[in-house]
Amino acid sequence: RRDHRTAVALVKGGVEKGVPDLLIFDPPPHQRGGVGVALEMKRVNSRPSEVRKEQKEWLAKLEARGWVSIVGKGADDALKQLRGLGYEV
Repeated sequence: RRDHRTAVALVKGGVEKGVPDLLIFDPPPHQRGGVGVALEMKRVNSRPSEVRKEQKEWLAKLEARGWVSIVGKGADDALKQLRGLGYEV
C-alpha cells in the first residue's frame, strides 16, 4: 500500500497502474515459445480478489503476446513457480 502523495508522484513519474511487479525477459526454459514471465506479487495470505482489475488486464495482455503470467503469494511461492518454469533461482 502507498499513501496518496506517493501514488500521485509515481503516476507523474510515468508509472502505470497494474504493470506487473517483475518482468523476466528470458524465455522460461520449460515453456516452449514463451517470451518471458510477468510476475505479480501478493502477500502470502492474500485472496484472489486482491489482484486488481488493472493488474488482471496487464497480465492478460501479456499472456496474449506469449508471456507466462503468474501471481506469487509471497517470495517462497513466487520462487517455487519460477523454478517450475525452469529458472534457476
